[in-house]
Amino acid sequence: MDYQQDYVMRLIKQMMQAIAKIMFKKKEEEEISDSFLTTSSDENGDIDLFELADSGRINEAENLLYEHLDTSDMSQLRSAFAFYEHINEFQNEFLEEHDYSREEVLEGIKSIASEFGVSGLVDALL
Repeated sequence: MDYQQDYVMRLIKQMMQAIAKIMFKKKEEEEISDSFLTTSSDENGDIDLFELADSGRINEAENLLYEHLDTSDMSQLRSAFAFYEHINEFQNEFLEEHDYSREEVLEGIKSIASEFGVSGLVDALL
């Protein structure tokens, strides 16, 4: 099972690198702006989606990502992909402990791509 999960993890990583190069002309060392990944919440102030996911609240972070998504802003596509790249780096055990899976990472990427109308690119790379 770990071999299959590792394969999916590598597949996602390679796909995300290809998308970054094709769509955003991103070089390997280039970092992206993560301002979109820090969202405002009336009750809690600013929430960093990476920190939320790092603490094991992956599903909550993903829900907030979708709540604040503006599909007319392509920089948010890049940031949303960065979120899934970050989640993809978690160990399988961590994902399972927090009710998430490698397949959900892939489904999230596909869903975001669809929201922005670029699902064909993701499908082609898979």
